[in-house]
Amino acid sequence: MDAEQKDTTRFFLVSWLDEAVHRCDSFLHSVNKPFSFDDDFHKRRMFEEHYALTAAVMGVRFAKQLVHHAPKELKERLESFIAATQDAVDVRDMREHSDEYFLGKGRKKDEFFKGSGQGIQCDMSSSIQNQNGYMLGNLIAMETVRHECHTLLQYVLENA
Repeated sequence: MDAEQKDTTRFFLVSWLDEAVHRCDSFLHSVNKPFSFDDDFHKRRMFEEHYALTAAVMGVRFAKQLVHHAPKELKERLESFIAATQDAVDVRDMREHSDEYFLGKGRKKDEFFKGSGQGIQCDMSSSIQNQNGYMLGNLIAMETVRHECHTLLQYVLENA
């Protein structure tokens, strides 16, 4: 990867991380507001979750491109980010291909209920709120996605 490719990859990494933080902030601000028929957030919640996940996953994809061409400290932070957001990637991928999973098809159909446990039947399209936060697929909290994206974004911006 040459210098121009690194700069371009960094630009897209920063852009997607910023979008993920924005989407998560907006979602978390709206999710606990009282229900109102005048506020269409609750009608659009599934889509807002998906857009936040997609932005985070795009951040992961650009982090994966950059990780092998980064100085040691950035490489370690990118690797940490990639590992910490793996469940977000799984939830997003399952949701993206839910049309197949609901028909019993898809490459990872055995993992579609991965977040189930403790008496909770939860597929990747499910969301619940518990002591861990707003859980997507009962695997990763929206708050965690936001934190991981924000932490990496701040580091990259401060160490340009």
